[in-house]
Amino acid sequence: MRVLRYALLIIVFFLSYWAGYYSYESALWLVWKQTLGGDKRAVLFWTSIAYLIILVPLFLLVCYTIKSKLKSKLPRFVSYPIFCASACILPTAFIMLFLGGGSFFSAESLLFCSFFASSGISFGLGYGLISLMFEPKSME
Repeated sequence: MRVLRYALLIIVFFLSYWAGYYSYESALWLVWKQTLGGDKRAVLFWTSIAYLIILVPLFLLVCYTIKSKLKSKLPRFVSYPIFCASACILPTAFIMLFLGGGSFFSAESLLFCSFFASSGISFGLGYGLISLMFEPKSME
């Protein structure tokens, strides 16, 4: 069972990354009527580095903390996506720092924030579903 749980967790990591990527592309199109064009490789490079270095450990820390502090299922399930989405600030600041210290409220920063926030929402929902599937049944 543990192997299946970890396999599902890895799938959720990949799916949440791509959900964030498509959110970035969608926001770029909806707000500015632009496509990525030649910037696709740079976006994939920087977001994947920030995702692996910052968000993977941060998502796990956030979800573990919520799981250990909240005992009721519904508040936990609702808290996972909310707090994972709020973690978008750190990787966005990381990217802005490495791209030359751009403003946190610039258009590029908001695109990265939409990327990581939607990734956090999708990861939080996936983690919540996995937790519900593998939570031991109580004998009350």
